[in-house]
Amino acid sequence: MGVGVINPFTRSPSLIAMGTATLDRLSGGRFILGLGRSDKQLITGILGIDYENSLLKLNHSMIAIREMLESTSHVIRDDLKSINLSVRPVQNSLPLYMAAIGPTALKLASKEADGVILNTYSPISYINRSIEIINISLAENERDPKLFNIACMLPIRLTDEVSDSLINECKYRIARILSEKFVGELLIDEVKPTKYLSMLRQFVHDQNRAEIYKLINDDMVDQYYVIGDQAHCIKRINEYIDAGIQSPLLLPRLNDFVNVAEKLNPKVVFGHKN
Repeated sequence: MGVGVINPFTRSPSLIAMGTATLDRLSGGRFILGLGRSDKQLITGILGIDYENSLLKLNHSMIAIREMLESTSHVIRDDLKSINLSVRPVQNSLPLYMAAIGPTALKLASKEADGVILNTYSPISYINRSIEIINISLAENERDPKLFNIACMLPIRLTDEVSDSLINECKYRIARILSEKFVGELLIDEVKPTKYLSMLRQFVHDQNRAEIYKLINDDMVDQYYVIGDQAHCIKRINEYIDAGIQSPLLLPRLNDFVNVAEKLNPKVVFGHKN
């Protein structure tokens, strides 16, 4: 059982550590904590919280949370009393995963975390580039790749009939993701990405769905989503596994959660591969 992803801005490290220890005990030592930076538009633009040095703050929070979970106390500042968790986790070394998308964050995750959660809506080409960065960083930090887990959230649309309305829904979501600053540059595979993303961002700003549906083609929907019937979804999940994803995390719509859990569980997916 895991949570992905909590940020260090809306919850303090001590609060995260307390919740983590509790959930680990409730799950019998099966909990994994995912930590990430969220994004500036949400943290500052909507919530009004300072986002400066966000990666450094995330790193400090990860260190503090680990100390609280693994030791008897943690001191936030020299002038404050130490924090002692009254509830201890079951696991002696509870896994802390870090959500990362860009090269700097991927390198930090490879150095400090127990695993990485790659960005949702990641095409295989992006997965390949990211894993190359991760492997180089693991080697530089003399870490065993076998002890580092690579996870990725995969948006799933399990259906026997892929309708035009569903395709358009996915196209609009992809456009919103690619229109985010820096994210589009990292995820896109275009010959002229600057011109393409400039056009796409304008269409998203104008909410011009007709032009968005033209700019995001059907092949892109299949790259950014796992969409189709059971056999096709299993094939796509295994493509991510073959690319190096050790923990494919399926992200269906809530009303389809049980159906996806039954038809695309690990035994089915890995059994199909073998």
